[in-house]
Amino acid sequence: MAGIARCCPLLIAVLLASPEAWAVTPESPEVRALIEKGLKYLENNSDDRLGGKCLIALAFHKEGASPDHPRIQEALKACKGTSSQKIGEDVYSNGLAIIFLAELDGTKNRDLIARFAGAMVQKQKPNGGWGYKKSQRGDTSQTQYAALSYWELLQIGMAPKVQSVESCVNWLLRTQDPSGAWGYQGKDPKGSQRVKQARTSLSMLAAGMGSTMILGNLLGLTGPEANAESSQEEKKPSALQRADLSAKKKIRKLSGTGVDRQRLLEAISKGQAWYDKNFNQKSIESWEHYCYLLYSIERYKSFEELMASDTVEEPDWYQKGFEVLKNKQADDGSWDAESGKPCSTAFAVLFLLRSTQKSIKASLGQGTLVGGRGLSGDLSKMKLKQGRLVTEQKPTEIDALLGMLGDDDNEALESLLSNSAAVQVGNASPEEARRLQQIVKSGAAGARLLSVRALAQLRDLDYVPTFLYAMTDPDKRVVREARDGLRFVSRRFGGYGLPDNFTDAERFDALDRWKSWYRQVRPDAPLLP
Repeated sequence: MAGIARCCPLLIAVLLASPEAWAVTPESPEVRALIEKGLKYLENNSDDRLGGKCLIALAFHKEGASPDHPRIQEALKACKGTSSQKIGEDVYSNGLAIIFLAELDGTKNRDLIARFAGAMVQKQKPNGGWGYKKSQRGDTSQTQYAALSYWELLQIGMAPKVQSVESCVNWLLRTQDPSGAWGYQGKDPKGSQRVKQARTSLSMLAAGMGSTMILGNLLGLTGPEANAESSQEEKKPSALQRADLSAKKKIRKLSGTGVDRQRLLEAISKGQAWYDKNFNQKSIESWEHYCYLLYSIERYKSFEELMASDTVEEPDWYQKGFEVLKNKQADDGSWDAESGKPCSTAFAVLFLLRSTQKSIKASLGQGTLVGGRGLSGDLSKMKLKQGRLVTEQKPTEIDALLGMLGDDDNEALESLLSNSAAVQVGNASPEEARRLQQIVKSGAAGARLLSVRALAQLRDLDYVPTFLYAMTDPDKRVVREARDGLRFVSRRFGGYGLPDNFTDAERFDALDRWKSWYRQVRPDAPLLP
């Protein structure tokens, strides 16, 4: 017995030290505490640079803040006020402006995005990378923001030039160090033989890997392949078409043949091997730009998950990053690294939120709309107009849906209820939206559920009070649909933890949390009882 007693403290210590025991996600209370403290700091602190303003605004947007939030409006005003001469002077600002504007509203900001996108193309070096104006070398650090901006462009239907994408991918392949890492300023051997690069680091490895995967994804060379729709599905009205929940059907790609896929996959494999050998918590803590590094790692790892079709909910790299940020956050909520406090804090918040993973999920439309952010996953249905990839518009068939909602015994209605991805309503007029809202309050159970599902697809904060009302519905199916609708509209994909088999206490706890969130983004909006 004495021996067992002596062993117990050791056993307890081992259990407490277990990574599984302390694993966190973006929705964990301790992570949320860091995020909220960081955003509170950013409420009162900004950055003078355009890119800094866009980065800070992106952090608030990813958290679900209203488009009217002062920091978001500040960034939008800065984008609109940047002259044509200054747009292309800073690749970081240029790329971050595209990313911010596309995430905020790719349709409303299309013309402004086109200005920044045009400048980005003009600043590409002849070798394929992006870098400082006075240098002919490409810069791996800057190139990663050009790469992500290109991916964002395609998600909103503005296709970057295939030649520009291929040129950058090939530059990345040529400038990879023989070890598998990347250097800061890429030394281009002009051929297929890798040469030693200067200033290789974990930060540049993450930048190089993220860019290679992102652009490879644009070309259909990384990530799951797109699936063709069956002829049976093609015959169905668009309101009833099934949205395949697998990412394979919704992946967007450009057509090109200028990149050797085998060489690209080999480069990714070498980069992953370097990462596995060199990544640890100390490698983050010791890097002066540690917040910038963590956001680069999150981007790289999110596209790695897409490539492998395997999302790890509590990855080791996130746990290590969280520990670093927890230890380094100042009392005022900021993080202080070489990028300056406001930008470093925004980088940290974006990492903790899993910002890139959210963008990928939204663009793939997982569990929600076909094709994600308004772009069809089937590029055979798309047209190139003035350099933009756009979806052919078809009349909405919401009237057909509304007609079915009046008959709870309708066979087609039962089919919609059994398929969580079957409703695709497109846009809705104000009158149609009002009819859906009324059905949520007074329709039959199945009709209430489908009305909530349809309203969620409109992705409009104006309908949040209707979702909050539906959270009190006596039918648990309707409550679960309202929960999912709130997650989708708010972009808080983890929501507030309401399980499928919830208790009333859990339901009303989640409802109170959603109301609190809505009061923050819409302080003057009335809530339904």
